Amino acid sequence: MTRADVEYRMSDSTIASFDLVDDPWLPCLMTDGGTEDLGLRQVLLDARRVRELSLDVPTQFPPVLRLLLAIVHRALRQPGTSGGPRSMEAWEHLWALGALPGGPISRYLNEHRERFRLFHPAAPFMQVAGLKTASAEAKPITQLIPFAATGNNAPLFSATRDADPPLLTCAEAARWLLHVHAWDTSGTKTGAVGDPQAKAGKSYPGRTGPLGQLGVLVPVGRTLWHTLLLNLLVLGDDISPADDLPSWEAGPLTAEWDERHPRGVLDLYTWPGRRVRLQTEPAADGARVRHAIVAAGDRIADVTTLISFEPHTAWRRNETQEKKLKRAPVYMPVRHQPGRELWRGLGPILAQARADRPSAQERGPRVLDHLADRAHLLRGERILLSGTGITYGTRAAVIEETYADTMPLPVAVLADRGGDWEATALDAVRAAEEAATALATLAANLARAAGCDEDGLLTGRRRAARTRLYAELDSRFRRWIAELGGSADEPAEALGQWRTEVREQAERIAGEMLGAVPPEAVRGRDVRVDRERYELINAPRAEIWFNAALRKAAARATSTADQPVSQEPPRDEEVPA
Repeated sequence: MTRADVEYRMSDSTIASFDLVDDPWLPCLMTDGGTEDLGLRQVLLDARRVRELSLDVPTQFPPVLRLLLAIVHRALRQPGTSGGPRSMEAWEHLWALGALPGGPISRYLNEHRERFRLFHPAAPFMQVAGLKTASAEAKPITQLIPFAATGNNAPLFSATRDADPPLLTCAEAARWLLHVHAWDTSGTKTGAVGDPQAKAGKSYPGRTGPLGQLGVLVPVGRTLWHTLLLNLLVLGDDISPADDLPSWEAGPLTAEWDERHPRGVLDLYTWPGRRVRLQTEPAADGARVRHAIVAAGDRIADVTTLISFEPHTAWRRNETQEKKLKRAPVYMPVRHQPGRELWRGLGPILAQARADRPSAQERGPRVLDHLADRAHLLRGERILLSGTGITYGTRAAVIEETYADTMPLPVAVLADRGGDWEATALDAVRAAEEAATALATLAANLARAAGCDEDGLLTGRRRAARTRLYAELDSRFRRWIAELGGSADEPAEALGQWRTEVREQAERIAGEMLGAVPPEAVRGRDVRVDRERYELINAPRAEIWFNAALRKAAARATSTADQPVSQEPPRDEEVPA
């Protein structure tokens, strides 16, 4: 008898019965301020009472939300379709209803309840029953937790080590199971018995989980019900053909895996990016999970094709991929940059995603186009845009940093795609970028005037100046954009107020920098600016150049209104030409 047989026989009544449909495993913050743990059925039927999911880490939110969306889509399906709603009228009916339809959702969950059992002996949820390795050993559960040290992934301040792995409840293990499918590193995995692609006891996923390849963007409403509706797409055969199924309806997983194209958005939402088996052990208050097997799983064949139906990321044209693939246009997901506030990348976020813009350099998330079409119903709604992502290192085999940020997303901007309010928001980001560039240039010029020529030090001065300005502007921008369209101000007036705020903060910081320079920077020195020319750089001239840069930026503001706001940091020039 195998260890797996012993496990299941030993604890059929406690382990195999952990049912994601009705057992509580999703921590929720309720609208009354309390907290509750809910199962899938209750969290969907009571979504209006749930303010937000209170999960272990921000990166758990997208895969959990997409699981809930897949269930709702399937519960709303009509004969011959993959899911609903299938029309704008059907979506508007759901919005007017004010609650998710309990009957269809309960019937669907009852129909597929067996596939939502976390430790089902034949088809455990998002796992492979009886998954084994050649050595018959599992590794610590820390494989599923990105901030915990395991193998080569050893975060600097992690409090756990492989020799002493944490003991997870079934609920915790379920949440991390979804996370590993979505975000796991591309590093070498244990080779599973029955995987024909495993070599010498190892398997090689080659890529991160599907969400790890994106800069995830999710609109969030004032309750979970609002969030679900904001993200519930109107399905068509273009993004969800009849054979598009969530993973639990596609048959039990086996150790074998493939590189393939997703069938549609439901397949993508529940992508089995790894082959996993959670291993349990008994505890006084129920089963616990300390070890797991994580092997290579399905690989998305070509991430550039996801632009057809992946709704939760922005896209940018990639010339390198166009040359490699010998076709155009080719778009790649826009990844979040660590340390960079979400609002600073507003350009690609607000770019329209529609396929009728074939020459566009940037395409926004499909989900925002979905909301723009329904903006007339969303007046007065408070919408936040949540951005999450993971930065990987060493060939994506280790996790370096997790990204999480939110920003207000006014309905006025959503409703005005390509109009004055959208242009106002984009121009506001551009104004901050230009001021940050001017301030960074001032910082470098002052350092050079004082005698610094080392590139690394100059780069550090520029970066510090940018960081300081953005730290001052961050909360101010979030308040400013949240009020767009909600007051009597016109777009031009609102933008003027923001530009004044930016200039005042930049000038205040510049004044402090100038007041702190040493005497030698006031005198300055001749600095070589090209092969044949030297130019005097001192603090007074640096101040003149700084003020000129601010004036120049203000003068060209209207002439650049139609240019996209770059996601890349602007370049600094120390000595103006």
